[in-house]
Amino acid sequence: MKINTIVLFLFVSSLYACFDDKGNYDYQKVTEITIENIPEVIEVLGNSDHIIVKPKVISSLEGEILEDNVNFKFEYKIEIKDGVTKSGQKWINLNPLGTLNLDTLATFAADTYAGWFIVTDKRSGVQASTIFDIKVSSPTYEGWMVLCNEGEQERVRMDMIAVISAERVIPAYDILTPLGLPELKYARGIGFYPNLFSNPADVIYVMSEEGTFKLDKETFKTNVSWNINSVDFIISPVNENVVCYTSVNNETTSRALACICVTNVGNAYAQVFGASGAAFEHAINTSERGSSPKYKVAPYIGVSMARPGNGSSALLYDEDNKRFVGWKYGNDDDITQTLTPVADTENSLFSFKTGMELVYMESTRYSGGLVYSILQDAGGKRYIYGINMSNNGFVQEAKYEDLNAPDFDKATLFAFHSQFPYMFYAVGNKVYLHNLGTNTTYPVNNIALGENETVTMLKFNLYRQCSLKDLNNQSEEFMARQYELMVGSYNAATPDNNGGRLGFYPVDGVNNSVTKRIEYSGFAKIKDVVYRERR
Repeated sequence: MKINTIVLFLFVSSLYACFDDKGNYDYQKVTEITIENIPEVIEVLGNSDHIIVKPKVISSLEGEILEDNVNFKFEYKIEIKDGVTKSGQKWINLNPLGTLNLDTLATFAADTYAGWFIVTDKRSGVQASTIFDIKVSSPTYEGWMVLCNEGEQERVRMDMIAVISAERVIPAYDILTPLGLPELKYARGIGFYPNLFSNPADVIYVMSEEGTFKLDKETFKTNVSWNINSVDFIISPVNENVVCYTSVNNETTSRALACICVTNVGNAYAQVFGASGAAFEHAINTSERGSSPKYKVAPYIGVSMARPGNGSSALLYDEDNKRFVGWKYGNDDDITQTLTPVADTENSLFSFKTGMELVYMESTRYSGGLVYSILQDAGGKRYIYGINMSNNGFVQEAKYEDLNAPDFDKATLFAFHSQFPYMFYAVGNKVYLHNLGTNTTYPVNNIALGENETVTMLKFNLYRQCSLKDLNNQSEEFMARQYELMVGSYNAATPDNNGGRLGFYPVDGVNNSVTKRIEYSGFAKIKDVVYRERR
């Protein structure tokens, strides 16, 4: 496209001091500048794509003006566009180096912007300019939310593997900084509750030791006023922050019965939908609603992950008394606002009052809704208990002891599969697969990490949509993603803070092995990964 620009100003050369009687005058010619090769619209993905412009600038006196021509000045500016007019906001300089060509990361929130390219002849002051649209789309619509801790200060940062289409899947980094997330340290996890109903709408939380903040479900925008203590609590907790959050599936509908959270001081809260207020109120780690907490609970919540939900209960762990405690849905508000110790039954596999430390707990779909717990006794020996959460109960299903699992006592990262009786665990830069059925451990040697790398996360991301209607039309390939082992690792030798990698590994349930499907890099230290589902 060729853009003819009217010369903004004609500078008339000064008259010679002397001229003859015939009135001869001598004028200096002034250049006319035209700009070509700038598209009317540039479409980019925010925090992922670069805004690239390569204009052709032509002077009527000198021909094409190249990058190294010191007589010309080049500027690129941007502002939010309001219809077809300028919004009145201050223009932002896109090109501090003043180069002819523009190549800069689109670090802007999703919106339509007006871009402005200006050329100035520094000798005469003559200018030419053209305005074009920049449409920035959001990388947050769908894809993998990757929560990280960045650098020695452990700054909370969210990256994303944006799924733009089946053919275009690309990473976007530090997406929440321009969207208002306060400066936080020590990420703990992502709270995510996708809901088919409009009330409550989809819920996304960024959880950290220094605060938990809700994100706008469409734009991911947030700010200090979106602290969970302010937006989802009737009585705001004091000096405690939510670090664990999950939903309890309903048996018959696609909306959850409730959401439960645990704070960093060991208090648990229940948000029961359909009840008055539908917000978190008093701590539920007590025997009487509204009374002060009686014990601390561990930052884990076990629920049935079967879809649609076939359980209306949740499993938590009392750290002070070293026992399992349970939550059940009921018509009585007082019942849903308290936890109850889980009672032992006759001929049980183990006692729910374990007397041990809880190391880890994970909810799965295995066996219709099995929750695995890893416990450790005073001597350092570890056990695995399987408690089935289907049919609104707490049924003891499995107990694994005397595990043939090298370095299992040193492991801090675990993941349990929902289709096979497999537990994965990591020690340093090594990942192991333990077959619970055969009590055999297999080093996963094809998850190859360097000597400066450390595993920072193991996880399976089970889709949370309860309604099969919404997932029926998905491809088998898409549905299989939730059963791939996700391995987050970090290379400490990386000179910047972007040494994180995330690999996806389909699991072979016959040969006790995994294979790498794909890997992405450029992250910080990965703490949690959740797939951002869409309705």
